[in-house]
Order: sequence, then C-alpha cells, then structure tokens
Amino acid sequence: MVNPADLSVPAGGDPPVFDVAAAFQGLCDRSNEMSEEKFMATVEALEPWLVPDIIDFLVAKIAGFGKEREPAISLLTKLDATFVRRKLPDILQPVMNMCTDTSKKVRELSLKCLEHLVQTNGNSDLDRVIPGLVQALKDPNHTVQAIDDLASCVFVQDVEAPALAVIMPIIRRGLRHKQTEIQRKSCVILDNVCRLVDDPKELSIAIPEILPLVKYCAENISKPEAREVANRALKTILDHYDEKLVLRKWSVEEVTAMIKKHGEPTEHIVKCTKNLCDAYHFEKKDWERVYGQKHAELCAKVLNDCEILASPNTIIFEDTEEGQDLYKGEFSLAYGTLTLLRKTRLHLKRNRFYGLLGPNNCGKTTLMRAIDHEQIEGFPKKTELKTLFVEHEIEEREVGEDETGYPIFNTDLSGTDWVVDYCNNVVKLLPAITTEAAAAAMGEMGFGKDRAADADMPVTTYSGGWKVKMQLVAAKLINTDLLMLDEPTGHLDVTNIAWLKGWLKSFLAGGGSIITTSHDSEFLQEMCTHVIDFQKKKLVTMKGNLNDFVAKFPEKKSYFVLTNEKVRFVFPEPGPLEGVKSLSKHILKMTGVTFQYPARNKPTVMDICLEVSRVSRVAVIGPNGAGKSTAIKLLIGELTPSQGSITKHPNMRLAYVAQHAFFHLEKHLNETPAQYIMWRFAGNEDKESLDLLNKKKEVDKEVTKFFIREGTTLCQCYSPAEEKLAVEPEAIINRHEDKKAKTKEYEVKWRGKSTDCNLWVRRDVLLSMGAEKMVQKFDEKMAAEAGLQFKPLTTSAIEKHLADFGIDPEDASHTLIKSLSGGQKIKVVMAACFWQNPHIIVLDEPTNYLDRDSLGALVQAIHDYKGGVIIISHNREFAGAVCQEKWIMDKGRLRREGESVALHEEEEKKEELGDKVVIDALGNEIKVNKQTTLSDKEKKKEIKRLQKMITDGRKKKTLNDDTILDLELKLEELKAAP
Repeated sequence: MVNPADLSVPAGGDPPVFDVAAAFQGLCDRSNEMSEEKFMATVEALEPWLVPDIIDFLVAKIAGFGKEREPAISLLTKLDATFVRRKLPDILQPVMNMCTDTSKKVRELSLKCLEHLVQTNGNSDLDRVIPGLVQALKDPNHTVQAIDDLASCVFVQDVEAPALAVIMPIIRRGLRHKQTEIQRKSCVILDNVCRLVDDPKELSIAIPEILPLVKYCAENISKPEAREVANRALKTILDHYDEKLVLRKWSVEEVTAMIKKHGEPTEHIVKCTKNLCDAYHFEKKDWERVYGQKHAELCAKVLNDCEILASPNTIIFEDTEEGQDLYKGEFSLAYGTLTLLRKTRLHLKRNRFYGLLGPNNCGKTTLMRAIDHEQIEGFPKKTELKTLFVEHEIEEREVGEDETGYPIFNTDLSGTDWVVDYCNNVVKLLPAITTEAAAAAMGEMGFGKDRAADADMPVTTYSGGWKVKMQLVAAKLINTDLLMLDEPTGHLDVTNIAWLKGWLKSFLAGGGSIITTSHDSEFLQEMCTHVIDFQKKKLVTMKGNLNDFVAKFPEKKSYFVLTNEKVRFVFPEPGPLEGVKSLSKHILKMTGVTFQYPARNKPTVMDICLEVSRVSRVAVIGPNGAGKSTAIKLLIGELTPSQGSITKHPNMRLAYVAQHAFFHLEKHLNETPAQYIMWRFAGNEDKESLDLLNKKKEVDKEVTKFFIREGTTLCQCYSPAEEKLAVEPEAIINRHEDKKAKTKEYEVKWRGKSTDCNLWVRRDVLLSMGAEKMVQKFDEKMAAEAGLQFKPLTTSAIEKHLADFGIDPEDASHTLIKSLSGGQKIKVVMAACFWQNPHIIVLDEPTNYLDRDSLGALVQAIHDYKGGVIIISHNREFAGAVCQEKWIMDKGRLRREGESVALHEEEEKKEELGDKVVIDALGNEIKVNKQTTLSDKEKKKEIKRLQKMITDGRKKKTLNDDTILDLELKLEELKAAP
C-alpha cells in the first residue's frame, strides 16, 4: 500500500510511481489495507496527469469478467470529472455495454456511472436533455424520444469530442431507423452539431461510422424534402471533416524517444507527457509542474517539440526584425459560449501596421475590443501599454448623474469633455489632461464653430468620420502605444482618407503600432507592413501587404472581390402603385429645397431639385460636411425644409438604413432579430416610421378655418361668426379615391363631435386646415398596410425573410441582437427595413460592416431589385457597381450627373399588355378585361358581369371601396359607350 503522503514530489527529485494494478488487486481481494476510500485518497494525491492511465486501467477491467467489474465501475464514477470528460469517447461504450449485464449489481453500478459520464460532457446546451440521453444510451427503445429531445435543443456552444461521444450513438441509431421522419431529424441534428465543432480533428471519433449512414439517407430516402435535409447534412460534414485530421494517440515508445533527444526520461515524466499530448494540453505551467524544477530545461525543449508535432500545419510567426516587443504570447478568445481563437500565438512590435483580416463573425472586432478592455490573458495592462480602440459607434459608459438623478453617459458629453473623460478616467493619465489642452487638440484636428463638427457640441451630433477624428485626438494626447481601428475609412471621403493615411503614417513614425480592419483594399495595400489573418481559430501573421498576402494564400483573394457566390440577398418585390404604370415615373420629388439648422448662420443645403422613381440607381457623393446626410434626411421626411417643397406618391413606401444603422436596434439589444421585427411591425404599421413622424416638428403655417353647415357641408369661414363655429380634425378614419376629381378624400372625425358628424374631406382642404402631419401619418399607415397585407407576422415568415438577408434561423430566433457581429446587425436592420416591401430604399453608408461576400450579395440584390435605390457611400468600388446616376453635393448645392435607366421596364410593359388584375380583400385575383370594341351582346354580358361582381363584393365584403369604385366607373363607361 502506497501512503498518499509519500506521493508528493520531493524538492529537486522525482515522485515515486503508483502501482495501480497492485492497489486495485488489493481492493478486489478485500484486503484490510485497501478500500475505495483509500484508493481514491491515493489517486487524489497523485500528479493529476497520471489519472488518464488509471482511467484506461479501469476501462480495461470493466470490459473483462468476474468481480473486478464492480469496483472498476464504482471507482470510475468517483474520478475527477475533468479527466473523465477528456476520455469520454473511450469510456462510454464499455459502460453502456454493462447496462444490460446479467448481474443486477453491475447493471445498477453501470447506470449510475453512465449518468455521471453523460453529465461530465461539458456542453451546457445538453443539460436539459441529459435524462433522456441516459435512457436512450441505456435502452435503444428510447431512441426516438431522445432524437426528439435533441431536435428541440438549441446548440450555441462549441461542440467538442466529449459531447460528440454522448450524442453520436443516438444519432447513429436514428439514421438507421425505419421511419423517414426520424432519419430526417437525425440529419438536422447532425447538421447543427457539426457546424459548431471547433476542431475538425474531434470529428474523427464519430464521423467514420456516421458518414456512410448519412450518404445512404441522402441517396435513398423517398421523400424529396427529407433527402434534401440529408444532403445538406452531408455537405456540412464534408465541409468540416478531414479524414487526414485525427486525434492523435501517442505511444509510450514514441514519447520516450522524443524525450531522449534532449535528456534522460523518468517513468513519471514519460507517462505524464503522453497524457498531456493525448489531450492536446500545452499549458506551460502544467508542464513545468509535471517536470519539476530539476527538469525545467528538458521541459521547455520537449514542450516545444510536442506542440510542433501536435499541430504540424500551424504557421508560427516570429518577428525577428529590429524593434521593441509590445506583446509576445499565446492566448484564447471566446465570445459567450463560442470559441473564436484557441491557443493562438501573437507577436506585436513597435512601428508596425497590422491589417487584421478574416470573414465576418470570425472575431476581428471582438479581439480588438478585448485587448482594449484588458481581457486578453497575459496582455500588458493600460498602465504598461497604452491602447485605444477607435470605432464608429462609441461604447456607452455612465459618467455621472444630472440634478434629477438621471444617468449621464459619455456619449452625452461634448467632444472636448469626452476626450478629457477618456484620458483621465479610462486611461488614468498622469498628469491629467486639462480641458484647455483637449480643446486646443480638438481645434488642431479641425473641430470648431461653423465647421462640420463643433468640439462643444454633443458626441451624438458627430458623423462617423468626426467620431474617428475625436478618438484620434485622445490617442495623440495619451501617446498611445497600440492604436486599433475598426473600418477607419468607412465614413470618409477621398480627401479625408488621404488625410487619415498621412496622420497614421506620422503616428507610426512616432513609435506607435496600428491594428486595423478595413474593407478598403487600396487603403490596406498602401498602409500594411504586416497582415494578421483569422484561420481555423488561429491568428496567422506574415510580413508584407495585401499583394504579398494573396500571393501566399491565393484562396483569400475572395476577401477583396465583390461576388455573390457564397452569400445571396433577395430583396422583396415592391408591388404596384396606384396610378403609376411605368417604373420610370417619378414618385418622390424635391423642388427648390433649402434647409438651415437653427444654430447655424447659413443654410446647410440650398435650392435642391431632384426626382426619384423605381428605376433610380443613385449615388450621393461629395466631401464630408457637404450636406449629403442633410439632403437625405429632408428627402425621407426626417427634416422639414426651410424653403421649397417635397412631394411623394401617397401610397409609396420608403425604407431608410441610417449611417449609424445600429440606432435602429439600440432599444432591442436583449431581443432576437425575429422579436424586433415582430415588435416593429405589429398591428400592420411601422412603429419606427410613426415615431419619426411624431418627433417631427410642426412648421408654423397659415391655417384656413372651416365650419360645418347644416351637418353635411364643410364650408370655409369668412366672418367672425363663422369662425366661432370652426371645426378641428381629430382623426382620420378612412380614405378613398375620388376618380372624377382625381384626388383623394379622407373620412374625418371632428374634435368634440360624435362620429355621426364625420365627413369626407378632400386632401387639399385638409392640408389647408393644418392637418398635414395627420394626413401624412394616415397615408404612411395605409401604405404600410398595403405592403404587409399578405405578409404574415409569424416566426416562420420572419425567419424566411431574414434568411433572404443572410441571417440563418438560429441567429434569427435564438440569438440576442447584442450578441450579433456588426455585419449581422446591418443585415438585420436591412431586413427590417425591407419587411414592408418598399418602393424606394435609402442606404446611408451600408458597406461599413459588411464583408466582401456580403457586399457582393448586396450588389446583385440591388441590380435585381424592382424599386429605386439611393446610396450614400465612400466605397467607390461598391457605388460604381450599382449606380447609374450621381447626385454630387458641393458646399450645400446639388448637381446631377448621369441618368438611371430602366432595367426592368420591358418586363413591366409586357405585364401591362394582359388583362388588368384586381386583388380583393381575401387575396383573390379578379380579372378586369381591358377596354376593346364590344358588340351589343358582349356589352350587355359585360355589364351584367360587372353588376354581379359589385353586388357580391358589397354583400360578402370581399371588395374594398377603391375596387368597387373602379368597377362602377368601368360600368358607367360601358353604359355610356355608343
């Protein structure tokens, strides 16, 4: 018997060896010297990395015969869950086999052990279904219920080998099941699980057995839809599984030979090294503990060799050129339950410009934010290494309270105060920065009165470009060592991009280093000295610019090419507009529009005239501060012109994706994208459009007063007596078209009067009464209802709509908006704006957070879209790919160049050649024959048909008022025809 106290490592020496076979035999012989408690006490005193050998020993005994099985199973249940989890793929099947043993005692112990093993799998997504999984692993008759449980399980955490070991036996049975539905569900589960496997090597424990079964289902399932699901699962497996990548098992001989290259191995070191390598565990502190101080030099050499052999394809970059190290180390990075980087190495030096590359959602922004927030293990703190992360949407932080106790955030501060707060309270700079010094630095950066941005104005009033400049002021004042930027050119015009390049080059020359993400390939090509790329949860660094990077990794060329091969967007059809037969007919117009902000001495935009149709493909260009965003806000109705007029078709639907698109989502971060859309469009109206309209300030205009004569006639007031009887509109109840007068009439409820006094009032009369906002609000509501009339606001419909914008159902319904990447949030905003099938879409800097694949998808979707598109973008490549017309803003004035050509006009005209189609309230199509020369007999027949249609429509309430009016006019024309 070995005393646990004797197993500790003597100073400078090697620990004694634990003879597990002898100890176990003593337990089986029921020796007084050994019990399970004493055995476990001895194991717990051992070096933890010897425990895997004990597990292997016990598993071998479980698979044997005789009474050795009972203590082996019992001990296995008590071992450290950390090591049991690592060995789960080897343990689970032998224990499952014992659950049907003839011995009742063995069965009971095995079931208890099985429950323990399944609970150690380490994947919290499975916690809810563990009882069902245990039942199914013990008894195949419970397989169908377990498959149902797994199908309802939402997988978000990375799936590793232990979880796969628990799931795959059940999936294997499900794929062999005789019912097609069970096979289909098994394929769905397999598809979801394989997508979340971080390390392809871990798939090697199950896929060799699973793959033939999936192939069989993909080829032989009778139902086409289920066969398609199986094919999708097969594609996912083939995309993630590589038969060359397996979890390597090291032999004792192999480990011994490797150690002997550097020194003399002991039995203890060989066993522990083998287990560390089998687990792919290369934490330096654990290796140093195993080897002890006596073998410290040997440890460093063996650890380096083992890491290289374990990951032979890993590219390890070490910057050997002259320069001071900023950081050199290894770390992992996770976002929630998802692993973004696993044990990756990074080496940063001074005077380097690192371009950070990778697809959307890989973790580029998360990495920079984690560095800035001091969340990377081993990375120097801000007191040692000053870091600053520059982003367009500045992270909110509470900085105090106002006199009412309401919190004040840093974004509520002026630009100067924000800089002071960041330098003194975040970086804790000593000596502290004064307000005067910050104001002077802001002035040097270009801030000032009557400029595009005023340092004394709140941060929320700044455009994205000026927010970047404000943060660069802070970077200069704190003498930043490592500056990190997220899409720095996204909001900048050509002139400001040139300025930014000069500023960053000066920063480099001053001893700083830069890490930046950017979709501007020209910017990166000119600026990069090194490239860091996300590859298979690792950071791969190389010296050179983009051309050098693509030369070494040709497959990465897709980062810089606009294509929709990998991602596809589908914009919905806008639908027809009443009275507008041609796509090229103007439906939105600005005439002589001038606008001046109250705090400014001169107008921001002057005398703007433009028209927009459904064929418009417009790029709004011009330098920062030229008035582009102001012109667009006027166009969409967010601002009211100081002079001039803006007219639009009353049924037109317009969608707007703002430059700071995240503002759409700010109040919904703890909701899923599907919940956000459901909230926004509940009740067949767009709450954000209505909120915008409610916030819009009324412009003082001369109001004409009217009174009601004899309860039925609305008359203008001309005398004081009549003015005393003047009525005020309270609400609009309904709307219809006066075809003869060619105008719209609104049913109006009057303030202080009952609904019996409601009257139909012409649009121009209502406008003269000062009810413009009420009319506009009702028109927008009717337009929204028309766009949403046949679009069910259900989870499945929303998921399908979001899928057309690159958001999969998992993210649509099960991921909170705050957990989405910037690129995913932009897609959610765009999908929401397109929910009501708009006729015109305005995109203000849509490219800022989209990767190349998503940009390519956006280009193709805009090309195929049968509505008008207006784009503000500094991305010349993108704007040139989609726009035919330019609105050039220069010092507040607009100049037009080019002309939008109808891409879909011929198709539209062909559609008009057939009969006119009217949709009734139930969605039925009613053909109304176009007017042709009819015989008397045909005319009588057509009159009867129309009369019956009108009568039935009124009686069954299947036709709305506008449709009935159309048919009545048609009837009158037929009766009047000779």
